[in-house]
Amino acid sequence: MPDSTKEHFLREDLRDALRWLFVGAVTWEACRSQPQRCRNQDALGMFTSLVQARALYEFFYDPGKQGDDARACDFILGWDPPESELYRRYMAKRKPANKRVFHLVYDRAVHAGGSGQDEPDHLKKQVLEFARDLRRLTEEFIKCVEPQFRDIARRALDKALIEAKKTADYYGVPNPL
Repeated sequence: MPDSTKEHFLREDLRDALRWLFVGAVTWEACRSQPQRCRNQDALGMFTSLVQARALYEFFYDPGKQGDDARACDFILGWDPPESELYRRYMAKRKPANKRVFHLVYDRAVHAGGSGQDEPDHLKKQVLEFARDLRRLTEEFIKCVEPQFRDIARRALDKALIEAKKTADYYGVPNPL
């Protein structure tokens, strides 16, 4: 893969995935402290964030590639991602996010990953935690990425965080990221 293609991926696609992960998480968080500005704002924020979280976790943790799949190991020789309890518990294959959001399965409600609908370990209560965890993973990625990509990856994360702040400002809530 040519460096120019990798640079474009970091500049545009990684930034975009991080942006919508963060914006979705901030939008979801804003619904917890104030009335929704539009119907189903909480669900839209949650699902936006979960979809981007899945894509990003796959980028960081799944070394298998098909065709034009982008993976962290494309940018770092010997990439060994740090552990993520959230990924292991909620996003990995056959875990709650896959059973509740990304695949249609029987008895979806039983696959929430938590002890009850409104308990803190329920999948729907992890939205902000996924965003924070993926920010941490992205920071680790930036530290390890091949030097010629480091500044581009840093700018991608910084631009996504600026969008999170703009979203928090729009809703009049503290930026949780």
